[in-house]
Amino acid sequence: MKRLKIGLVGLMHKNFTGDKLGIYNRSKQEMKKLSEEMNFDFICVEDGIYTDQEAEAAYTFLDKEKIDFIMIQSSAFNSGTIIPILTKLNIPIGLWAVKEPTASGPLPINSFCAMNMNASIIGQYLKEYDLPFKWFYGYMNDELFQRRFAITIKALTAIKNIKNAKIALIGGIANGFDNQYFDERKLQKRFGVKLYRNHEFSEIKHKMLSYEDEDVQDIMEQILKDSCSCNALAKEKINKNARLIKAVVDFKEENGYDGIALSCWPKFRIELDMVSCAAIGRLNQLYFTTACEGDVYGLITMMMMRYMNDKPSLLMDLSDFDEKDESVLFWHCGLGCNNVAFNGEVKLASHCNPGPWSGEGLKENAPVADMIFAKQKGTAARFTKDGEEMFLLTGEFIHPEKPSFDGSRGWMSNLKLNTKPIEVRDLVETILVKHQPHHYALAFNDLGEEMMEVAAWLGIKPMEKVAYEHFLQR
Repeated sequence: MKRLKIGLVGLMHKNFTGDKLGIYNRSKQEMKKLSEEMNFDFICVEDGIYTDQEAEAAYTFLDKEKIDFIMIQSSAFNSGTIIPILTKLNIPIGLWAVKEPTASGPLPINSFCAMNMNASIIGQYLKEYDLPFKWFYGYMNDELFQRRFAITIKALTAIKNIKNAKIALIGGIANGFDNQYFDERKLQKRFGVKLYRNHEFSEIKHKMLSYEDEDVQDIMEQILKDSCSCNALAKEKINKNARLIKAVVDFKEENGYDGIALSCWPKFRIELDMVSCAAIGRLNQLYFTTACEGDVYGLITMMMMRYMNDKPSLLMDLSDFDEKDESVLFWHCGLGCNNVAFNGEVKLASHCNPGPWSGEGLKENAPVADMIFAKQKGTAARFTKDGEEMFLLTGEFIHPEKPSFDGSRGWMSNLKLNTKPIEVRDLVETILVKHQPHHYALAFNDLGEEMMEVAAWLGIKPMEKVAYEHFLQR
């Protein structure tokens, strides 16, 4: 994963007599230490900036360094002519003020006022440039700095990696899933991702069939080792399952892809007499993000959260809701991952529904990875409407014993939409009235604040709650 590159400058004015250089030097040292803890690269302008000429030199230096984010500290009050020079970098901006070193007497640095002025210049004088910025206050251990900064590092790191990502759509969108239609030009403009959409299903199929049994023996053994049970049909199909895993991994490495949207249904049943669910789950457990049913925006959302998380992302349906305990059921056919499963238990089983098989009508098939999500926090999200809007739901999987349908699944409670509590009835109204697609990228952690920040930097509008009413709402 690519690291974020952060630049720091300190703006000053000779009229203020506080220890502005001491403040800036302390901040440089603390930011350097923070870069090691939070895994980002740190570049600083060594001296304080007093004049437009010094600001131009700082701009040239930081532009050459190709930083991703600039922290502009008001080490003291500064001339309002400096901020338009630094914003020419055209990157995300952090405006940073510190607390006054004394509480009375002559005003030492006037730091917050300077940040206020700089924010106003960006938002009013430079409004045509539409420059997003985030404010910070205090030193590294202060409440108004630490958590805010950590969220920003996660969000901008994910955005940087998405911007440089190569993804593939193999076999097109699943039949009938027209709500997954997308405009690749808008996808690239919004996220910077490069999509390769002309790969045929036959490319993966032929690669699968090209292997010898010994080529996939180790994969088969590991799958069986990680599974707490395996029924007869799943065991019969496990060789094909292993071949698919190897084919996707090899395809990824040969082409340099960072994620794949794979058109799985119904092609794997019809052409290969198998289902791909367990293989896709395992690929995500191996941290190669793979979306089923050719869902490109589902894949982008999965990847965005994966870059901020140490657990896999999965693509799920929302299949039921329960007002008795204010919960919703996230379910899919069988995308099992041991590291998010209750007690680590994943069962290899038959698909819950029969499907088409050439010349034989409907036929039972396998393998799926059947599991229940462990007790943990979760985030269900999706970029939708060609990236103009984001659905964001957070909650907790706290009742693994609650009855649920065969497949990969879990009941999520303590629900929040856009980090604010929401009742199930309002959530259902929102999903349907706002035309939310039926696929949700699910991450196993609370990434609500991080995803809200991602949306803000990218100019994406969070989907607003629609309160339930008995009458029709449009």
